[in-house]
Amino acid sequence: MNTAERNLKLLLRVVGITSLPAIVAVFMPYSWLVRSVELAEPGTPVLVLVSYLARLLSAFYVLLGGMMVVFSTDVRRYAGAIRLVALWSLMAVVGFLIYGAPALVKGGFGWFIWFVAGDVVFGFALAVAILLLQWRIAKQDKRQAPDEN
Repeated sequence: MNTAERNLKLLLRVVGITSLPAIVAVFMPYSWLVRSVELAEPGTPVLVLVSYLARLLSAFYVLLGGMMVVFSTDVRRYAGAIRLVALWSLMAVVGFLIYGAPALVKGGFGWFIWFVAGDVVFGFALAVAILLLQWRIAKQDKRQAPDEN
């Protein structure tokens, strides 16, 4: 196992394991959700849509974290799925740039938009790191492959 493969496994495990505690938000009491929303966006009513989206996003993070832990067990076998996660993260960055960046420029949404922006920056860095490490693994494999001539 080369260094790039070891680093990719470590990256996927760390990100995956740190995503798993989002399970708390999936099952947290409604009063906790109301308080969290009030802190993030004062005056926002916590009705069905807000509750559903908050819990669904948290469940998505748990699912993604679990998948990353599984993917870290064999980065070569799951290379396509790992690449898909990275490319999906890049698409999310593009979506934020289209819809969220104007709010940053106008100073809208208060402090919470900066939290979202930080999440987007992390997603971009993670995607780039995954793709670079996969590229290095492939490059190393080509160097070690016997000459076909």
